[in-house]
Formats: sequence, structure tokens, C-alpha cells
Amino acid sequence: MALEVTKKITGEIWQINLAGKIDALAAPALEQETTAIPPNIKKIVLDFSAVNYIASAGLRSLLQAKKTAEKEDVKLVVKDPKQSVKEVFDITGFDKFLEIVYTGPEAEAPAAANGFYPLRPIQRWLVDTHFHKANSTMMNVGALGQLDDSVDMERLAEAINGVLNAHDIFHCRLVFHPDTGEICQRFDGSVKKVIVESLSEEAFAQRKQELEKPFQLIDRPLYRIYLMVTPAGKFIYEDFYHALMDGTAICLLFFREMDMRYQGKKIRRQASSYADYVREESKELQQGSEEGHNYWRQQLAGFDTKKHLPPMDRQDDGKWKESQVIHEIKNIRHEFFRETGTNEHSFMLAGAMLAMSKVTGEKEVIMSWVHHARTSAKELRLMGLMLNQLPIRSTITEDMTTTQFLQAVEENVQQGLSHARSLDEVYKKDLEGECASFILQKNTDAKAAFILDGKPIAIQDMPANKISAAENVLDIALTALDDGSYTLTLTYDGSRYSEAAMQRYADAFDDMLLAMQAENRCLSEILA
Repeated sequence: MALEVTKKITGEIWQINLAGKIDALAAPALEQETTAIPPNIKKIVLDFSAVNYIASAGLRSLLQAKKTAEKEDVKLVVKDPKQSVKEVFDITGFDKFLEIVYTGPEAEAPAAANGFYPLRPIQRWLVDTHFHKANSTMMNVGALGQLDDSVDMERLAEAINGVLNAHDIFHCRLVFHPDTGEICQRFDGSVKKVIVESLSEEAFAQRKQELEKPFQLIDRPLYRIYLMVTPAGKFIYEDFYHALMDGTAICLLFFREMDMRYQGKKIRRQASSYADYVREESKELQQGSEEGHNYWRQQLAGFDTKKHLPPMDRQDDGKWKESQVIHEIKNIRHEFFRETGTNEHSFMLAGAMLAMSKVTGEKEVIMSWVHHARTSAKELRLMGLMLNQLPIRSTITEDMTTTQFLQAVEENVQQGLSHARSLDEVYKKDLEGECASFILQKNTDAKAAFILDGKPIAIQDMPANKISAAENVLDIALTALDDGSYTLTLTYDGSRYSEAAMQRYADAFDDMLLAMQAENRCLSEILA
């Protein structure tokens, strides 16, 4: 039986009744039917009561339908699926992120809702992206490190367990709210005790393969920590789900506190919890800021990948191919910022934007700046995810100088920060979906050596993300190293760009950093 589709609009609800099989032939029709959402619709109800079969292609169409609905701020509900279809949802995990309702005798009374916290806007963006690419390891933030032979492994295990039990972020579990069906979080999960394991080389190799798997999100621990002793030495593996922790929380908070506990130093108690922070932020978001939302819509109005990203020089076949270019920056060292007092972050962002103008030939640049979002003493000590991505838009005029452009970028950054509480509008509607992103990080790449009791933890491996965490086609990461130098890492889609194209951008970035050190140099000359 072919798929039959009938549609009906009642007020703000668009009901789509489906009957038959959603197989590979019918799936495109389902996707097409749910793409053009009529105006003023707030809720889509997919009635599955007459659907007796769904294939993997149909599941992909449902994913696309949910993504389309979310972009339009429309709620999508699957109604009354038959047992055979429900079993497919259960086996594939689709029951965890589709809102499924029953109107017959199978309907259940909602459970008590105490202890449920909403996802922060950046968390929701990461989690939604994960579900769209559920088989990837894109949100794994992990590293395997070899410890000095002198490390007392049992004392280290005690130190790690102390950190895990002291911070509520490690009790975090993602769950579905019993009333709304929305993914939310609780902070009452149990913390599994870290123990020291003795592994053969064969078992160690097998463990490393297991650790490359993506996290299972729903009601599971969102971190993995192992202490392992093998014939080759002593090892620590830590891996955090990115919606749980960011690089600052991992490198500067987790490892630092682990080291202090290992050495027996006194730990200052944390002033507040991550759950408290989430609660207070959600109250602010509920109040809303139409001014902030309008600001971000204006910043990203008219974004066009053909203008705001490097020109593609390869035929995109739709298959993401993660590729990297690593470039040692030649034209600037950290001493420049100490000697001049120039804002390092704004300067580097301005250089990245000028390089984008250089390779695109465009005079307007939009770039997402990754900001650590810790703006107070309390937040600086808070273990958890605090990142924001602020889309920055700058226009280059013919008579603008390097000094004027840097000032303009700094003003745009400050204005963006003032509207940071309204970024939920950007994440919810994926307004920055294909902006190039820029991040300046402090010695947190694979070259960095973490310290335990004054001895380095030699990073052996940092498992690569199998698919980009975002749908960006260019991630620009500038790393400030301890020796005062910088390394530029460009992560890009190899199906769209060649290595030569990315190297041209890297060279342009290096050239812009040199040119910007001369105050009041005319940009038209630099970009010619």
C-alpha cells in the first residue's frame, strides 16, 4: 500500500494524517509534505495511527521534518503510532527525541516534574545537532594521556572521585520532561566510582576503540574517566560530552582541581552550583528580550555562503570529509599584546575577518566568535558548559584604517556581549548554521602538556570528531602556545575545499596580522 497523505489546518495546528508504508519510495514524499509549513502554524501533528511500517529512509525524513519545524519555531508531535512502528522508534532511539503522544488507552498520566531543569540555549543547540547526526562522535571532548611512572594511581583515583562528587555537573542526566516531552536535565544522577584497572596491551587497544563511540545521551552519565595500568605505563583517559563541559572547564578547572586534590591541597568550596546557574539563567530567558532577538536577526540577515565564506573550489558531493590545515603563525607573537596593551581576542578576530574579506573579495564579513562566557568570579570557578557563539558582523569601507576597523570590531563584540542572553534566538532557529567560527584558545591543543604533581601528562591521543559538531564548513582555531607563538588550525569540509584553498586563507590571515600591527594603515591597500 502506497503512502496516503491528507492534511487539515485547525487554527494554529496543522494535522497530517498518514496511512500505509513509509518506505524508501514514500520517504521523499513525507519530507516534501512537511517542508512547506503554512503560515501562522504553531504545531504539526503527524497522525501515525494508520502507518503499519517505517524504513530507515522514513526515519531520516522524520529527522528532517523535526529540524524544519524547529527552524520555524513550530512544535512537531507524532500521534498514536502502532506497536510495530513504536518498536522501530524504541530500537533506533527515535522515541528519545520525538515527542510521541497517545490519545487512546495507551496514554499515561504524566509523572511529577520536580527537579527538572531546562537545557541552556547552547546546550540545546549541541544536543539537537547530536541527534541529527546520532552516529557521530562530534560531541566527544576527550584525551588519552600517559602519566609519569611515579604517579600513585590509587591516590589519583581518590582525587578524581573527590572532584566528581564535589560538582553537581557530574550528576547531570539528560531526560525527557514527563509533561512536555522536551529534553531537559536533572542533577541527581549517581556518580560511578573511578577505579584503577590493570589491562593487557590487547585489552588496552580494545578499550581505546570503545572510547571512540558516541555518547548515549538519555539518562546516562555524560563523561567517561578511566585510570589504566598497562605493560607500557600508566594512563588516564577522560572524555566529556560537550554539552556538559567546555575546554576551559576541562583544562583549567577539572585538571587543576584534580592536581590540587592529588597533592593534598585545600580546596575552596564552590560558591554555587551549575544547576543554580541554569535556573537563574532560565528565569532571565523567560522574561524575553525582543530588542536582543531583533539585534541577532539583523546581524544575520542576508547571510549567504557564496559571499561570507571562501569560494568553494571542489564539487560538494554531500559527504562531509573532515580535513585540517595547520599553519604556524609567523607574523606575530604574544609579546605584541603585552607591549602595546592591545586586546588580543579582538585583534585576532579582526585579522580573521580581514582574511575572509581578502579571499572572498567582499566588504562585509559575518563570523561567529566563540566566547568562553565566564564574566564573573563565580562563573570563572563554575564547572560546566559556559560557551557562547556570538555572530559578529563588520563592514569594511574604502577609507577605513586598521585602527578604525579594530575599533569597529571591538564595538561589535561589546554590543554582541550585551545581547548574549538573547542568543537563544540564534541557536533555536539555526541562524548562524554555516557561518565560519573563530576561537582563540590558550594552549589546549594536542601539543599541550597537562600537569600532575609537577610532572607532565603526555597527551597520546585526542580522538577526532568523526563529523563536524556544527554544520560549519570552516572552523578557525587559533592556539596561543606557552612559548609566545601561535598555531592556526583550519578544520573544513574536504568535499567543498581543497587544501590549497585553505592554505590561501591561512596565509592571508598571517598577512593581515602583520599589516594590522601598523596603526592607521589603509585597508584598501591591505586588501588590494
